[in-house]
Amino acid sequence: MGRPMAKRNSDNLRIKRKYLVWRKDSQGLSDASVDKSAAAIAVYEAFINGKDFRSFHSERARSFKRHLTSLHNRCNGSKLSVSVINGTLREISAFLNWLTDQPGYKSKITRSDIAYLSPDRRSETARRKSCWKPHPSPAQVSKVLEGLPTHTALHRRDRALVAFLFLTSSREGAAITIRLRHVDLANACVHFDGRSVDTKFGKTFTTAFFPMPSPCEGVVRKWVEELRQDHQFSDSDPLFPKTRVGIGPERRFAALGIDRAPWSSPSSAAKIFKHAFANAGLPPFSPHRVRDTVAELAKYHCRTPEDFKAWSQNMGHEDVLTTFRSYGSVATGRQVDLMARFRKRGPLQDTNDGDFDVIE
Repeated sequence: MGRPMAKRNSDNLRIKRKYLVWRKDSQGLSDASVDKSAAAIAVYEAFINGKDFRSFHSERARSFKRHLTSLHNRCNGSKLSVSVINGTLREISAFLNWLTDQPGYKSKITRSDIAYLSPDRRSETARRKSCWKPHPSPAQVSKVLEGLPTHTALHRRDRALVAFLFLTSSREGAAITIRLRHVDLANACVHFDGRSVDTKFGKTFTTAFFPMPSPCEGVVRKWVEELRQDHQFSDSDPLFPKTRVGIGPERRFAALGIDRAPWSSPSSAAKIFKHAFANAGLPPFSPHRVRDTVAELAKYHCRTPEDFKAWSQNMGHEDVLTTFRSYGSVATGRQVDLMARFRKRGPLQDTNDGDFDVIE
């Protein structure tokens, strides 16, 4: 977001720091979540231009909401999306509500004024609506993997990364922190240890390989074997090591192979993933769309409640409804086809006792 430099206010700095420490240590939030809160507060600070946080009132809230709609994304120049605006409003509301309990702020800020920061109901409803998101099909995944080059260790690493994400429905942040000791090829599973793997909310769980079509599992198995046998990697080494850079044959910096250290951030992994699909003539899908693909694959394998529960648990979800709400949307075309089938088939036959056999 493009914004002018705000004047510095010592009281604001102290209370903001106290809030961010509270968010991290009291609520147990990750550094990324705390950074998100800090970024939103910085936007508000720039808007009030150094004025004290105590000066908040309803008109300032309304003016700030209008201000957000005028800001532009610094990366692409487009106006801020509804989700970004609403997220910023929620962060500032949470901060101001916290301030109402702090000495020196209780009598200055009222919760009724904070309520003016509530997001527009229509936009918030649209944000919460579970929409079907385009994602690669299993056949497209196979096409991409078969078309990726394998000439060098870096090529094979990148190919294994794509295969691993689909095989485990892992987020890229977790994948780059996986060590070889976490991969159990004998039992075809991966142990996501929240103490050392960057899982969401630091959760610990085990994921068995999903039944993705070939060559997913074979690619991952060959890569693990190559790391252990050809590169002499041990249990403590990363599954996806970063690129080793040095002086190449032309006396310039060049990629010379793989290092023994992991990537420091998931951005490189996300870039590799998107390029793999773009180079295959497909949309540059985000790595997070992997979980939509895996959730959709469940309909070909799950028949009983226990099946769906196991599938959901394998994705790291404690509640099966999380899987359905976040990744279980039906494409519009498929929805229309199913409704046409229902009309043609008619109602299910009633049994003698009036119960329906919904799930076999």
